[in-house]
Amino acid sequence: MELANNTVNKDISKTITERTTNEFALFNNGITMLSEGTNFNERVGAKDQAQVVVTNPQIINGGQTAYTLSRLYEQSIKGLIPLNIFDNKEVLVKIITFNIEPGDDEAQRLSLIEDISKATNQQTPVDEADRRSNDKIQIEIQKELFERYGFYYERKRGEYADGIREKYINRSQIVDRDTFLRLCLACDFHPAAARRNSSTVLFREDNFSKILSDKNRAHEYFFAYRCYLLLNDIERQFTKEPNNQFGVVNYGQALRYGKYAVISVCNLLSQDKTLESVKQLVELILSNWLKFESYAISMPTNSAYFRIYIDPDTEEKQKELNYSGYYKGRTLDLDLVKFFIEIPMKKQEGEQGDAH
Repeated sequence: MELANNTVNKDISKTITERTTNEFALFNNGITMLSEGTNFNERVGAKDQAQVVVTNPQIINGGQTAYTLSRLYEQSIKGLIPLNIFDNKEVLVKIITFNIEPGDDEAQRLSLIEDISKATNQQTPVDEADRRSNDKIQIEIQKELFERYGFYYERKRGEYADGIREKYINRSQIVDRDTFLRLCLACDFHPAAARRNSSTVLFREDNFSKILSDKNRAHEYFFAYRCYLLLNDIERQFTKEPNNQFGVVNYGQALRYGKYAVISVCNLLSQDKTLESVKQLVELILSNWLKFESYAISMPTNSAYFRIYIDPDTEEKQKELNYSGYYKGRTLDLDLVKFFIEIPMKKQEGEQGDAH
């Protein structure tokens, strides 16, 4: 399934299965891996053969090649495809070895790995998200989310596919890197940008380094992720209601277009970010969302998204509501601050003044 759904993997697979000669070595750039130790042994008792033992290997380029070859080999072992498809086929493997000594600077090593990964990936077409996969901050976030919450942050595309397929990792435990970066933006109170920006823009180096820069915010980000999961659960409750898709009657466009906006408000209003408070806080924010959208529609600054006009034929008042544009537009962020922070504060100050 994974091979069929990915164009690159499918092409790699066809070069192995549909050709009997070694074009694979010409068409494929090979695999580059890092290791903490590499031993070469020629004394294996076979002519023109040797053994390479690699300690703690990490593929930094050619992951799709390695994955596709491993899947084809697994299928051949199970008898699903002939084993001789690998005959006379070769793949170039480059191994870069670090000699780890006690007291070596771990941060310096990670920085070097990051630089090697970037330099290697620049030689072939790689999307921005994959290019950032070995950045130090992503490795740290991946470790934090697993050790503290048991969730698997997918910094490399498809890196947990085997675990999901073999059922020792549940798909619900996988944290999508694209969604995670959008949630980081929501935590910085930029929900419009979180919804508006493409994955390429998010993972572009100048943006990525600003969006994801501090592993100490891992709990804040995971709090936002739990809010996101709960919003998805609430949305699913309305899938069988054809006249109330996305719970529009209950929550306006919060679940359809406004999830990152809701999460921004939750993150702003929550003091301790306890995971136990997620449900109560999300439900509180959602209960006020219809009022928020009424406020947004009434604001003159939103005339580019919401317009009330008189139909010339019926002479009736009509509304033109562009929620899709509004939730990724330039006024959303400030509207959220005014409605959920400034207006309640002024109201509270007024009540205190009346009491005196």
